[in-house]
Amino acid sequence: MIEIRKLPADRWRDYRDLRLEALKREPSAYGSSFEESKRLKEEVWRRQIKNVLFTLSDDRPVGMIVYVFGEELKARHIAEIYGFYVSADHRGEGVGTRLLERVLSLIRRNKRVIKVELAVNPEQRAAVKL
Repeated sequence: MIEIRKLPADRWRDYRDLRLEALKREPSAYGSSFEESKRLKEEVWRRQIKNVLFTLSDDRPVGMIVYVFGEELKARHIAEIYGFYVSADHRGEGVGTRLLERVLSLIRRNKRVIKVELAVNPEQRAAVKL
């Protein structure tokens, strides 16, 4: 069964493992590197997981998307999406579409937001198409 939801901070290892998988499999899609990220401490993963929405299959994370809201006065109207990934064994099932639709739905709840930013590496053809 596929489910989309946030995870509590105590599941930071699940987030770390999926993020490291993403960085290893698709390094050109991310601004972070696998080498740097694998050295991050637990507290960093616990803090970062708060802004991540996950797709779970049988309670195992198979997809993720990060979203943040601008905090500075001139950026409060902007939401940013990044860190989007779906495990290879779940691609082509509509998981990415559902995840993106859900995160956009959550972003729309913030009435300050009038702009959403999402950068995609043009080499990532599936991401561009989505």
